[in-house]
Amino acid sequence: MASTLGARSRATVVVATSLALTALMVGPASASVIDMTVDDGEDRGVTMGAGEAFLIFVGIPLVVAALVWLLVKAPAWTRSGRANETDAWTGDRLAVGTTAESLVALEPSAPTPGEPDGTGGTSARW
Repeated sequence: MASTLGARSRATVVVATSLALTALMVGPASASVIDMTVDDGEDRGVTMGAGEAFLIFVGIPLVVAALVWLLVKAPAWTRSGRANETDAWTGDRLAVGTTAESLVALEPSAPTPGEPDGTGGTSARW
């Protein structure tokens, strides 16, 4: 019972603090809205409606995100965009700009006892 009372009081303090800080932040912003006098010759223009604001700040980003998603996913919808079993990675080394003969020279030889065999770990062994 005591733990739920403590949790409720903490939640109440958090909500009250959030509301107080929000009210402090809104105060200066609402002062300019209430006082609509033009004192320095500025032209405030036409206010934006809710539908126009929704279109600009929500609609356009959603359209851009949908376009990017479409550009990423569309190639997989065609048969040529799908990977086949010949495109699978076999685990072999890939060396760009070399020939098969030079790759044979790069193949590791059998390790001698006491030498690290390239298997990893601090002691070169797992």
